[in-house]
Amino acid sequence: MSADFRYGRIYASGSVADRTFAVNNALMLLYAFASAPFSALEMHASVVMHRGRGFLFLGRSGTGKSTHSRLWLKHIDGTELLNDDNPVLRVVDGEARVYGTPWSGKTPCYKAQDVPVGAIVRLSQAPANSIERLGAAAAYASVMASTSGFRPIRSLADAQHETIATVALQVPCYHLNCLPDEGAARLCCETVDG
Repeated sequence: MSADFRYGRIYASGSVADRTFAVNNALMLLYAFASAPFSALEMHASVVMHRGRGFLFLGRSGTGKSTHSRLWLKHIDGTELLNDDNPVLRVVDGEARVYGTPWSGKTPCYKAQDVPVGAIVRLSQAPANSIERLGAAAAYASVMASTSGFRPIRSLADAQHETIATVALQVPCYHLNCLPDEGAARLCCETVDG
């Protein structure tokens, strides 16, 4: 790939499905690297839109990000899915915005839309539903843990850290301990979009 990550070449072998997977993932990473200097973060998150704002749900694979988005879609009127796996979070003119991308995991959700970010919520499975607002340091750690990037290249890492710091200070960030139920979706919505 070129030094600015705007151009790359991939050599892939295997079945058509294997090559398609390789090219798709290479494009996603190339995009993450090339866009880092432009205040953009490729996120591992599921995002819903509600009342003109985007709500990002973060967590480890298998935590229930997609499930939580589906609960909002089912129980919170006026909710729409923006992206279910790899949205882009970007600071534009001082405002954090979230963008749909072609990379939406197993969910066919390819929306070329963007909205201001309403909140970022890290999910953890728990025996009861509870939510708390995170302070700046915890918010920074939460967002950073869900970004894609290549930290060994200092210029990319510096740009990424600057964007994460801006987001952590500007966007309300929460931690939701939750069950996969309607109550979790309603508690979350009432707290972050009430």
